[in-house]
Amino acid sequence: MKKLSLLLFILTIGFVLTACGTEEAGTKNSNTASEEKSSWDRIKESGKLVVGTEGLYFPVTYFDEDTKELTGFDVEVVRELGKRLGLEIEFKTMEFDGLLPALRNGQIDVAANDFTITEERLEKFDFTIPIKHSFGSAIVREDGSSNIETVEDLTGKKVGGSATSNYSEFARSQGAEVVVYTGSDTVLPEIVNGRVDATLNDYLVLIQHLKQFNKPGLKLAENVKFEPNVGAIVMQKDSPELKEQLDTVLQEMIDDGTVKEIALEFFGADVSQPVTLD
Repeated sequence: MKKLSLLLFILTIGFVLTACGTEEAGTKNSNTASEEKSSWDRIKESGKLVVGTEGLYFPVTYFDEDTKELTGFDVEVVRELGKRLGLEIEFKTMEFDGLLPALRNGQIDVAANDFTITEERLEKFDFTIPIKHSFGSAIVREDGSSNIETVEDLTGKKVGGSATSNYSEFARSQGAEVVVYTGSDTVLPEIVNGRVDATLNDYLVLIQHLKQFNKPGLKLAENVKFEPNVGAIVMQKDSPELKEQLDTVLQEMIDDGTVKEIALEFFGADVSQPVTLD
């Protein structure tokens, strides 16, 4: 009888421990499943896509002087994207250099600010399919005192721009000193008064910057052409479901001419097709 009692006691303890272990494993599995919920699942559940953008980068993302509303090429592409996905779009404006850190720490779901796809960025983030094709160029002083006629002339010059933009990185690679500014409205007067020699950016964007500036003293450096590039919307690394959803709709917008229509409004040119440089 003692042996039977001992056996029953052991079996009972084993059953209790097994049950507790199963319950604990179930809790862990539940928590893991919650933690592993994809970016797209979270966005779909909330019904909202939180988009980081600068709001100071005409004509890509800026506040209209009359309506005071945020608009621009990237902004309107994202708005149409949201409509087709059935999502509310919430824009969060911040300095350009803070956009990717905000994306990395989860403050925003995506960043839309004419981000060029580069190998360095691809190591840390995922991108949608390209929505904009262009190339780099420069704005210099109209009187020629910038002494910048070709890319090689950037060596030893002062170039104004964002600290972390790919254009500033290109300037540094050519031996230029980068002086950090936020927004084209701050850097263009600095070129005129001689504090910096040039600013580098997307060719089509620079044309619009000159139109907006609408003052003498500046010109486009027509022979400064470099790095055919593609712009896209950025998301956190390893977001396959979100990327698939965004890519599918963006491709529809390219195919049906919506991206071209928005580009013509803001750039006066079709940016939906690749460009080549000699």
